[in-house]
Amino acid sequence: MPRLLYLDQNYLSGIAKAKPAFAALEPVLREALARGDVAVVESAVHERESRPRPDLGLLELLRGLSGGRRLPRAPDAAAREARRRMARTIELEFPERRPRPSDDADLALAIALVHCDLVTCDAFMADVIRRTRLDLRHGCELYSGRREDVLALRDRLLT
Repeated sequence: MPRLLYLDQNYLSGIAKAKPAFAALEPVLREALARGDVAVVESAVHERESRPRPDLGLLELLRGLSGGRRLPRAPDAAAREARRRMARTIELEFPERRPRPSDDADLALAIALVHCDLVTCDAFMADVIRRTRLDLRHGCELYSGRREDVLALRDRLLT
C-alpha cells in the first residue's frame, strides 16, 4: 500500500516555480509515484488556496500527481479532535499571534494529519503539530517548506 502524501500550497507552488530544493524533489516524487511507493492526495483546501494564482496551474499540477485521489471533505472524529488541539495550542502557546485569513486552511491540516503518512506544511504549523505530539499519535511525518525539510522529504522518498 502506498504511503499517502499531502502536499501543501507552498510545496505545490515551489514545484510549479521550479525553486531549487523543489526542483530536486519533483523528479524523485514522480519516480516514487510511478513505483507506487507514495500517493499524493487532494483536499478542498487546495481548491480554495489555488484560486488567487490560477496562472501557476497548481490544481493541474496537483491533479497530475494525485490522479484524483482525495482526502475526505469533512473531518471525522479524529480530525475534529486534532483540529481542536491544534487551535488550543495556538491560542495558549502563541497568545500574541493575531488570527490570519490562512488559519482555517492551516487547521484543515488536521484531516491530512490523521489520514496521511507524510504531510507538508509551513514551519509554524509543523511547530504547532509537534507541540501537540499529534504527528506521533497518528504516525505522520512532517516536512516544512524550509530547504532542509524539502530535501529531507526528497531523501525519504528515495527509500
